[in-house]
Amino acid sequence: MNDNLVLIISVSAIFDLTLIAILSWIKSRNRPANFWLGWMFFAASAAILDNVCIFEGKGTILLYHIGVFANLSFGGLIISIVRSFLNPECDKIKFDWKLFIPSYIYFPFIVLCIVQPHWAVDTINYSESNKMTVFGIFYNLVICIYSIGSNVFLLLKKTNYHAAEINKVQLKRINEFLWIMLILQIMAFVPFLFRMDIRYIILYMPIFGQLFFLYVFFKMSNSIQSLFDSKPILVLNNGTTLKYAAMKIDCERAEEIRERIIRFMDVEKPYLKIDFTLTEMAKELKVLPSQLSMIINSKLNCSFPEYVNSLRVRTAIELLDKANKQNLTIEAIAYESGFNNRTSFYKAFKKQTGKLPSEYLKKGVEAKEVV
Repeated sequence: MNDNLVLIISVSAIFDLTLIAILSWIKSRNRPANFWLGWMFFAASAAILDNVCIFEGKGTILLYHIGVFANLSFGGLIISIVRSFLNPECDKIKFDWKLFIPSYIYFPFIVLCIVQPHWAVDTINYSESNKMTVFGIFYNLVICIYSIGSNVFLLLKKTNYHAAEINKVQLKRINEFLWIMLILQIMAFVPFLFRMDIRYIILYMPIFGQLFFLYVFFKMSNSIQSLFDSKPILVLNNGTTLKYAAMKIDCERAEEIRERIIRFMDVEKPYLKIDFTLTEMAKELKVLPSQLSMIINSKLNCSFPEYVNSLRVRTAIELLDKANKQNLTIEAIAYESGFNNRTSFYKAFKKQTGKLPSEYLKKGVEAKEVV
């Protein structure tokens, strides 16, 4: 391949991937998948930059360390991205240290290069001569094996996605993401593993890397905006668009979940617990919290807190009707109905009935006339 063409492709890849990494990090505040996606872009960009410097005879040990360290846990980044995608309701970045063990094992080599500087010099000189030291071969093997192995592991694990209530659209996108990445990794890494020719990686990594990351950026996201939205988008089959998880739920599935919600609330009455949460309800129904929130909003025309408060107010009305007979105070009724304080009870009751609890109790208005 022409040297100038290698440089043009590499520089273009470095610019594109660095830009996408920065944009991903900017939009990762409420969507952890973008945080890990940004590190994946950065790892590829750092590796390509290091390779270009080596190709031009200007390699530095610092850049080499950064590139290898970032790419050693490429597999961990893949797993973190998929985990975040499978849990769109989670708005916090969760770091699993076990996924990044390959990067930790690189620290001894960094220390060795500090204690014995000639190791750093030898590493760069060997690389510029299209050779690798024993350490270079070992760490590059770890990068290739861990990346491909993580991909294969996630594909084999896909049967568990159904148990997590992942819909067909999500499953299709995850599988497509993993298969495309695996194909490009095999094309980039396997020839290198057989030949141990560092020049192969220098020449072809930018091509395969840019193909994959451009695919992720344009194809997987459907649009630049949807990939970097701080709040993911959900589209129903009837065309309704809501800012929730980036998925589609067919009308039949949505209706089935709605019926389960109503039945669960009527039979179990979990809303009587003061600390009842959306996550707790989702766990009981085996539905993603994001899906649950979307169904309540679209099918019941209210938010989760509003829905719970409406049921609590309904219970409060029933208790108010019996207050005189059972000698119940308004405060006692509030707590019995699931409210954690008098203020929130009065506010919710007034919003739903147009009256304060004391007014309702005084006038003796029946529940059916005010709900």
